[in-house]
Amino acid sequence: MRRLSVSRSLSRFQAVVLGLIVLTGLALAGAGLFLIGGRGWYGADAFHVRAGFREIRGVEVGTRVRLKGMDAGEVVAVLSPDQLDDPVVLRLKLKGEYRRLIRPDAVVRIESDGLVGGKVLEIKPASTPSAVPGADDLVAEDQLLQGDSSDLMEEVGAALNGIRDGKGSLGKFLTDTQAHDAFVDMMRQGTKVLAKSEETATALQQDADALKRLPVVGAYVEDPAALLQRYKSERQRRIFSANDLFEPGRAVLTTQGRQDLDGLAGWLKALKRPGSDVVVVAYADPRSVNPQAARALTRQESETVCDYLKARQGVQKIGWFSTRKVTPLGLGVEPPPMPESESLPPDRLEIQIFTP
Repeated sequence: MRRLSVSRSLSRFQAVVLGLIVLTGLALAGAGLFLIGGRGWYGADAFHVRAGFREIRGVEVGTRVRLKGMDAGEVVAVLSPDQLDDPVVLRLKLKGEYRRLIRPDAVVRIESDGLVGGKVLEIKPASTPSAVPGADDLVAEDQLLQGDSSDLMEEVGAALNGIRDGKGSLGKFLTDTQAHDAFVDMMRQGTKVLAKSEETATALQQDADALKRLPVVGAYVEDPAALLQRYKSERQRRIFSANDLFEPGRAVLTTQGRQDLDGLAGWLKALKRPGSDVVVVAYADPRSVNPQAARALTRQESETVCDYLKARQGVQKIGWFSTRKVTPLGLGVEPPPMPESESLPPDRLEIQIFTP
């Protein structure tokens, strides 16, 4: 097979033309960079002014210069004083568009860019009202402007000194003994009122808890019939003897009880359906001598199982973002709303799942 060549030497004329094009491009690029560097990104009409300061804490080459809050230029040089009493002179490069706004009587101040920010130079035009704009009013090249090194922190310090000396409304308030005592007394009264409010809220909560424990009121707070009788839902349940799940007389799961609940993982997972909800109801032996204690114990037993199933089985979750209601219900010695057709342990706990 014959091999084809795809390369071809340039003629002498073509090489000369290509060389001229490359040299011209390099020359134009160099000239552009030179012009850009010479103008400093401020345009060909940029101009310089100087400002003298007693001290320039935090100011260096590159510090921004503002005029009426607008970005007008930057510091391009810091000139050291010849004598100890001479000012430090800053050379500023400004955009040409601001030349007409700067007069010889302008003031340059060193200010803080925020409470904890860096330094910035702010030019205050400060032209007298009688000054009429004209060619003679414009600042000359390298005109020395008046500098003021006071900054925001110094102003804050002066304000604090004024407050300490009792000047202004705040200073008078802080240095007036009677006003201070009245304010302290008002704060004490407010503390007492807050404490009384907390005591009242605690008492109301205790009263509400006591009312919930009454059988008549408890029926309105948690209606067992409404929770356990669902004529439009399908019910599935698992039943455990309280003696198999809990320590005697306590709402504490035994090792065997935790294992029994862990065995429900597959059943619970299969019934994670939209619209379903879970009721964990506990019953006590009707022959218990203390019905109130039995009701409290069954309530705690149902809450213990709810918390365990939520933590270990995620019974409240039916998807990545969806949840369902899990309700603990302790009925004590009360019978179930619907008669049972089978023989069940008197002390028992039922996990019921209702699906639409």
